[in-house]
Amino acid sequence: MAEKSIAVALVEHTNDVRTLKDIKVPEKFFNRMLLGVQVLDEIFGGQEWPGTLPGTSVLFTGMPGAGKSTAALQFADLWQKNADKNILYNVGEENEYMVKMRADRLGVDGNFGLSIIEDCDLLIKVCKESGVEVLFQDSLQSLRIIPHCDKHEFNERKCKKCVDEAKHPLPRGQMLKAVTKKLHKFAKDGDVVVVIIGHITKGGDFAGPMEVKHDVDIHAHIRLNPETMAREFQLTKNRFGPAGIPYECNLTAKGLDFAGMAQSEPEVKEGKSSKAADRRENNKKLIKDAILKGDVVSAYDTGKFKEFEGADATFRAVLEGVVSSLKAEGHIISYKLIDSRKHYFLEV
Repeated sequence: MAEKSIAVALVEHTNDVRTLKDIKVPEKFFNRMLLGVQVLDEIFGGQEWPGTLPGTSVLFTGMPGAGKSTAALQFADLWQKNADKNILYNVGEENEYMVKMRADRLGVDGNFGLSIIEDCDLLIKVCKESGVEVLFQDSLQSLRIIPHCDKHEFNERKCKKCVDEAKHPLPRGQMLKAVTKKLHKFAKDGDVVVVIIGHITKGGDFAGPMEVKHDVDIHAHIRLNPETMAREFQLTKNRFGPAGIPYECNLTAKGLDFAGMAQSEPEVKEGKSSKAADRRENNKKLIKDAILKGDVVSAYDTGKFKEFEGADATFRAVLEGVVSSLKAEGHIISYKLIDSRKHYFLEV
């Protein structure tokens, strides 16, 4: 009988090398940060594990006017309300009054920090000292690395070497890469979620080196759908969940209607209508009629609706949108929790 082989570690266990089987994952990694909007949390984390993982870095791009800064403010508000996180929103292209005016228009409580810091190292220092758990940087292009030597603290009078180096900053592309790497490392080292808003070119591509998109964990993109005039939100990259599925939502004076988000489909024109648009309306009517009839409907009741066209994620998005529209019409919609899942019904 052959002697049983014994597995041995190939690398000596030191302070720099750990044995994978001995690593214990902290509890907070099993409790993802929830925005509190089911379809949105599932976009970031998937159906089985919705939400955003601590330590995630997100690049958020979009065409001008698509709603990047609006969505970022709404995200900050939702994470503060539903995840109770210490949040800092750092701006570089607007002043505090402009941000405050937009927040008031959107109905954002704004119970989080606002700063205008240009120096990347100083921003990270402030975050560490303040215990920031979520950082928004609006935008990547407005943040830079300002050279300083170890002899000087931030905002002190600099020596000639520091001053000379500051006069000759890194080229734009290198600066964007360097700033992103610092923010990404800060996110990983401190389990901080970092959301970086980035610019795009006229052609719709990210206005910066591709290394920036490679470094971050998630690349979220928002664009205007010229066919429907709705905003299309999509994760083109996601290390910790699904990617490549576009969702549409409307933009109003009160911001993006995340609760009404639905998976978008290619429009096939037939006169003034389209198959996709008709399908969406039929799906909404199926669920709306069921709730108004008195049925109790869960986001996981797809099997009850044989005529529904679309994936399970689409069903959940449409249900949330229908519930919101019924409430807007004056109906009282309640829910009960069964197996930690919401089951909606009409109060009569």
